[in-house]
Amino acid sequence: DRVQIKFIIECTGLCGNQIYGAFVDLHAIDATPARWRGGVGSSPLDGASAATSSPRNDLVKNYRVHPTHWLISTQVTGTKFEEPDEKKNPQRRGGHQVKGMKDVDPETAKRMEAVRDHQSNCPRLPWADEIRTMAAQPRGFASLSTVSCAEGIAGFPSGSVVGFAALDDGTPIFCFSAMSAHTKNLLADSRASLTVTEPGFEGAADARAVFTGRVVPLKAEQSDAAREAYIKAHPTAFWAQFGDFKMYGMTEMLDVSFVGGFARAGGVTVAEYLEASVDPCLAFSEPVMGHMNGDHGSSLKQYVEVLVGCAPVKSARMKRLDRLGFDVRVEDAESGSTGVLRVPFDEEVTERKKIKDAIVALSKKCAEINPAWRPHGSAEE
Repeated sequence: DRVQIKFIIECTGLCGNQIYGAFVDLHAIDATPARWRGGVGSSPLDGASAATSSPRNDLVKNYRVHPTHWLISTQVTGTKFEEPDEKKNPQRRGGHQVKGMKDVDPETAKRMEAVRDHQSNCPRLPWADEIRTMAAQPRGFASLSTVSCAEGIAGFPSGSVVGFAALDDGTPIFCFSAMSAHTKNLLADSRASLTVTEPGFEGAADARAVFTGRVVPLKAEQSDAAREAYIKAHPTAFWAQFGDFKMYGMTEMLDVSFVGGFARAGGVTVAEYLEASVDPCLAFSEPVMGHMNGDHGSSLKQYVEVLVGCAPVKSARMKRLDRLGFDVRVEDAESGSTGVLRVPFDEEVTERKKIKDAIVALSKKCAEINPAWRPHGSAEE
């Protein structure tokens, strides 16, 4: 009943001059099993109405407890990940508290606290919108788990990496060959789960969602609409027109779970997911991020150091953009450790032509706060 692990705190350590590795003691406690959400007919493909949902921002109903939670029962020495808001954490789980971290000087401790406060108050997409946007990504590939029907491993989980897309209502769709093992598995047993990651996924600090339900062949008009949507998401998938490839969809969605990075884990109801909106910035986020990363790396460093307040960074790359702000993957200048920090816009931005204005406004704010700022390692630093 006692386990010891070593892990890396990817984000919060950037408040200081390094990211800390720490040993923590974990104790297992029992928790109330999660209730399955959604059910038969919960996808609009079935022509049935979705169950009434709470507002998408209501994290009380977005939070889910799994049968066993790990509770760290040690004292905090520099970093903590528990959620103190009882509305967001109705089960009052203790969260991740870190033991054995190095002592830090008062100035660094003050900086760490300021960054924690900044990041916890950053506006972010509602979880349902974030998941819907992730599912709508172009050229998406994900991990599909099916129940094997192969001799010798029948009944065991079978994993595949498959292309996927989403219909306008959020239903995941696929284009499968009859020869594929996962196709044969689904025809024998339609139960499946799909693990979708955000574009550019690198590790535990990045977002992923798991959809669980039944994946079945689509027929007639449903199949035609799905094929059109799939080819739009995968424009080079010429094979999607071959006669051997048929369209499939998760028409019965039972559960949607989500991990958005450290201290952001739970789920939304199926109804909340299906009623959510794709963030409008998805349509142009890729070229905007490419431009910022290619031509304005110094500005990204300036935003995280001046606006967020982290220690000097060696590199900064925008990894996700939405209407409320953007996430930056940074590398600490002294230790080389990496993490992700959030930079919010001053106001919501939904049009590409206004993105430039929003980013210029951030640069002006930085100049007002610290006109003497220079990138780490520059001759003028």
